Amino acid sequence: MIVRRQKKSVSAETKSGRTILVNIGPVEKRIAILDKGELSDFFMERESKEHYAGSIYKGRIKSVLPGIEAVFVDIGLKKNGFLHVSDVIDKSSVLKEMLSDDDDPAFKPKRKKNGTKIKDILKSGEEVIAQVVKEAMGTKGSRLTTYVSLPGRYLVLTPYDRNIGISRRITDRNERKRIREVLTKMNILDKVGCIVRTVAENRTEKELKNELKYLINLWERIKTRAEKQKPPLKIYEEYGIVLRMIRDIFTEDVSQLIVDSDEEYVRIIKFLKAFMPSLKKKVKLYKGRVPLFQKYNLDKKIDEIFEKKIALKSGGYLIIEQTEGVVVIDVNTGSFVGKKSLEETAFKTNMEAAKEIPRQLMLRDIGGIIIIDFIDMDTKEHRDQVFHLLQREMQEDKARINLRTISQFGVVEMTRQRRRKSLEGASRVECPYCAGTGKIKSVETIAIDVARKIERRLIESGKKIKQIKINSHPDVNTAFVSEQARILSGIQRKYRCKIELNEDSSLHIEEVIIEER
Repeated sequence: MIVRRQKKSVSAETKSGRTILVNIGPVEKRIAILDKGELSDFFMERESKEHYAGSIYKGRIKSVLPGIEAVFVDIGLKKNGFLHVSDVIDKSSVLKEMLSDDDDPAFKPKRKKNGTKIKDILKSGEEVIAQVVKEAMGTKGSRLTTYVSLPGRYLVLTPYDRNIGISRRITDRNERKRIREVLTKMNILDKVGCIVRTVAENRTEKELKNELKYLINLWERIKTRAEKQKPPLKIYEEYGIVLRMIRDIFTEDVSQLIVDSDEEYVRIIKFLKAFMPSLKKKVKLYKGRVPLFQKYNLDKKIDEIFEKKIALKSGGYLIIEQTEGVVVIDVNTGSFVGKKSLEETAFKTNMEAAKEIPRQLMLRDIGGIIIIDFIDMDTKEHRDQVFHLLQREMQEDKARINLRTISQFGVVEMTRQRRRKSLEGASRVECPYCAGTGKIKSVETIAIDVARKIERRLIESGKKIKQIKINSHPDVNTAFVSEQARILSGIQRKYRCKIELNEDSSLHIEEVIIEER
């Protein structure tokens, strides 16, 4: 009876609000955020992967590229960092990348003075302090900026900019005025600047001042280290995934944070004690025998993040196709036929899709250009309702989003800011058989290709081959025995070579081993 009540209590608590689950494994850390029991966001970090976005380096310029107005900087990583002229002279573009839409202050882009050239600002061999804005992806090195920023819980210190920017999400004029007065009284504008984050709203003067002092002291330590050592050198390392999440996501509206590691629990409590003592009571150490994510049935839901096909409750489904240039999301009715008309079926499926698509964009952290192809609807009223629902659901997303209105054909074009490194890129590799196409050869094609390869070998061989053994997947072997039997028998007669077939279920369907005897 006690066990049943305990399970019911945990489930009820999870479904009633926002819960953060932290799973610490031997080589991987995973964080799941549940909204009323539903997985709404997921983060993962592995020890084998380098994580350096937000870290600050003292580097040396290796080459200046006037053609693209950029320099390559050696910061001690495998690939040189990329620093564009706009990331040297215009802080607004950088801060748009570094901050979420929640914390974005209204900065006006700074115009280039007389067409400022990168060669006039930086020289080859020069030392530079820069921060990683985006981690390396594919053949591209890290994107860098000279507009260094140090994020805290309530404030972001901007050492090279002497202004106070306040998040646009803080709309109360009196509150904005109060915060500005608190910070102005500290007389920091002659040295550094800062950005006030959304969560700073209604925080006490003491909390704001303490954090600002901490960030200024941190910057002084970073500068001292940079002055004493030669490049390339990491002079500041951004927090790991757990403490970053605590700093940026763990707020008063979270009902509980559950962590399954003693060591991480102590680290979290220590961090909260220094910065957010009121939230300590919401942190719980999980000691259950069943793994934490398994207890909340999350493993299957996490696997679904990487699936191309997402089922909708009605029987319809989404197909998400990602390419280097664009992401296409196609909405289909599937098995859902409705009860009234085709228009009504399309409308109901599209409404479900408009609710699910924003959740998938956040879970997968899909960025760049996105095309959503809803099912065609004849009624403008229906199209408007679908678009307004999509807009409303997108408001929960902290990434920067530009959304164009739905067309008469049900197509929505949008862009979304990627907030972190792709989950798919971190945990999936390109299939060596299909090379990312998602398709492989049919068994008949494989069998024909092998037969041609054998004949080529028999022709080109300088010696007489008396016997060949083919080891293949059972399905391919069946094709050899049936449809392609005539090809192999013809080769045997023509070249007087015996061909032996052997099944091997351990082989991939496209893997065929040919042995000469």
